[in-house]
Amino acid sequence: MDKLTYATREQLQIINNLGGDRNAQRILARMENDKLILAARMEKKIYYLSNKGKQLIGSTQSNLSKKEVTHALMRNDLYIKLGMPKDWKKEWPVTWGDNKLIPDATFKRNGVFTFVEIDNQQTMATNKEKILKYKDLSYIIHQQYNHRPTLIWYTLSSNRKKKLKELCEKSSIKYEIYGNM
Repeated sequence: MDKLTYATREQLQIINNLGGDRNAQRILARMENDKLILAARMEKKIYYLSNKGKQLIGSTQSNLSKKEVTHALMRNDLYIKLGMPKDWKKEWPVTWGDNKLIPDATFKRNGVFTFVEIDNQQTMATNKEKILKYKDLSYIIHQQYNHRPTLIWYTLSSNRKKKLKELCEKSSIKYEIYGNM
């Protein structure tokens, strides 16, 4: 839970190999009763660590914002879709020169740096600005590691998917775009 921030039962079931629905529900209910996790009812029940749960595992996670729920769930869906990379790091800052980016997640795939951006509520102007920074970062990585990194976008809007594709192609960066999972 600490790595995920928020998660649905289905996500926890897949990531933690909890077996069938009834077994997963039983485990989560027990953790709720022990006050290790809390749940909020949205479209589905969303689970997150309680203060007691954070303390038990030594989590340094700060207070959570409910407005981050959809973003975190989308990131979890993509994490599962991409095969749950072992070196997946969420919101790991990347700096070079005077520049800084905080991708929603980073990992290496076949030795290639891969950056993840979840397009949930940010403006297209912000996305464009990020793509330009990734273009600069791509150049630096190519110089140092002799490969071009991949930028992965996940968006729920087909219109935004199209705009992101155009922006990435215009900037000549290596990219992938995922839609509804």
